[in-house]
Amino acid sequence: MSDFLAMRRRKGQRPGGLPEVAVGEDNGLRSMYLGSDILQSQMRISDPAELVLAYTRAMAGCLLLQASPRRILHVGLGGGSLPRFFHARLPESMNVAVELNPQVVALCQSMFCLPADERMQVVTGDGVDYMGRQTAAFDTILIDAFDGYNIITAMVAEPFLHDCRMALREGGVLAVNLWSRHPRYHQHLDAMRHAFDGRVLVLPAETHGNVAAFALRDAPGHALRFDQLEARARALQDEHGLDFPAMVAALKKANQHTASRLLP
Repeated sequence: MSDFLAMRRRKGQRPGGLPEVAVGEDNGLRSMYLGSDILQSQMRISDPAELVLAYTRAMAGCLLLQASPRRILHVGLGGGSLPRFFHARLPESMNVAVELNPQVVALCQSMFCLPADERMQVVTGDGVDYMGRQTAAFDTILIDAFDGYNIITAMVAEPFLHDCRMALREGGVLAVNLWSRHPRYHQHLDAMRHAFDGRVLVLPAETHGNVAAFALRDAPGHALRFDQLEARARALQDEHGLDFPAMVAALKKANQHTASRLLP
């Protein structure tokens, strides 16, 4: 870690209760921490659009359910891993990121290569308030909102999740980064199921207990047939370089299914 970046490593909270943001760098990777030593985000400096952390790759599994989203909302910016990936890999997409902590926004823009063009909009504000003002505005919504230690409770509460459903367009998908070791993990999933009429799938990340939970705005029709998912996974792997076929296998293992399809 460089001396310059080491000086930016702090723990605790800033005035106003927001966690202090810390940045570190080692072996070509730049990392962000929020008020603790728990790693929140990581970027490969030589390839900013790469999804370094396993949970971000699991979150990108939402493309299996909505392969070409045009309008994407990110609630919780962090180091910008998912916004950078979608901006780079889906050149027709418009990305909006909502982040409460202005220090996170400033560092993501200055040190984490967040794109600065008309396809990447950043809103500094409360994601809960923002969501309540949206109606049929987005194809995909990704929730990655932690305070440095735990997921922000308001963003796994049923009223907010209902607002997420209202903010999705027809065929839209919500992806939420959950932690399977959280004592209320199953309650978080139940809240998603209640808000989305049971249409929820889980995709465990490869490491650290993170789980990407996907909620479908509408009945999926034939989209969850294994033959269609596997064909889509091969095409997405060729296009984006992630192991989507392994994600289909993980979805099958983690969710109820018949011989021919997933059952959300």
